[in-house]
Amino acid sequence: MKKLLCVLLSLIMLVSTVICVSAKQDNSGSLKMIAYNVSGIPLVGDFQGTTFTFTNDRARKIGALLNSTDVDFIGTEEDFNSHKYLAEQMTNYPYRSFTSGGLAQGQGLNVFSPHPLYNVYRENWKFEYGFISGSMDAVANKGFIYSLMELKPGVYIHVINVHMDAGYDPISIKAKVSNFKQLAEFINKNLNDGRALIVQGDFNFKFKRKTKDDMYNNLLVPTGLKDVWAELYNNGGYDPYAEDFVIDDGDTLDRILYRSGESMTLTPISKTVPPLTNENGDRYTDHNPMLTEFTYTINKTLPAPSELVTPEPQNAAVLALKEVLWTILRVFEVIIGVVELPYLIVQGFDLLINGKLP
Repeated sequence: MKKLLCVLLSLIMLVSTVICVSAKQDNSGSLKMIAYNVSGIPLVGDFQGTTFTFTNDRARKIGALLNSTDVDFIGTEEDFNSHKYLAEQMTNYPYRSFTSGGLAQGQGLNVFSPHPLYNVYRENWKFEYGFISGSMDAVANKGFIYSLMELKPGVYIHVINVHMDAGYDPISIKAKVSNFKQLAEFINKNLNDGRALIVQGDFNFKFKRKTKDDMYNNLLVPTGLKDVWAELYNNGGYDPYAEDFVIDDGDTLDRILYRSGESMTLTPISKTVPPLTNENGDRYTDHNPMLTEFTYTINKTLPAPSELVTPEPQNAAVLALKEVLWTILRVFEVIIGVVELPYLIVQGFDLLINGKLP
């Protein structure tokens, strides 16, 4: 009898241990994200990689490479007129946004995931600068795209993919400050519900440039976000003027920010550049993709949002009509943009006098 009781107790303890371990595993895991500027500007992008490839075929090749990455979330930038050809290759990522249009009207921002995505929302920057100067940012409707990702059943995380003003002349710096503040306003107004948040994309920002766009005070401090590179590889330092501030290749234009929430704790593990190249080692864009891995722990399950809307494509005819109208507008704006020429000339002289810009 005593032996039977001992056996039963041992079995109960074993089952309890298995249940506890299983519960712990269910509440933790890893999360991988990729941000990739695919250089999808028609014709121009064909020359931006290390090998020339025509636009649509290049999009197909990039899509196939991204499809093989086995990550939880992919955000693309400059994903304009060839989005269809890129997306059709990404069969491992059934949940995705749909194009907002070509270069004239579109953002060039899209998202892909093997996990359900809901409530996709786009917002264009209120202030962009440059039709023929300042990196020509105003030729496209750059901004950000938001989505709610269901990482596990009933466990949701906020994700934003961005593309910010690219220039760093004085007016472009003002535009980027405006971008940071606009994004912070959106986050503080809409995403303080206790869920974790990840913001990734092409920020066109480097701490080592020491420019006045100041992502730290204009975006990170107001929202509580942290920069993965600064936290992992710069000992949590954000002051580029500090003596112990580390300058290395990880301080790139493509960045990822994160914030844990009441529901989930995020811990960044790495920020790496995956080899998304062809068999000859050639790259199809002028950007290296950025892969970031987090570990996460689910602290509590929050109630599901009251509304969960799945993405739907825009009507093709309406989208085509908008594209024609926006193209006419862009041509007019570029012609008007000739007034930027004096400013462009001054920038050129500044470059000659002061040397290479940071």
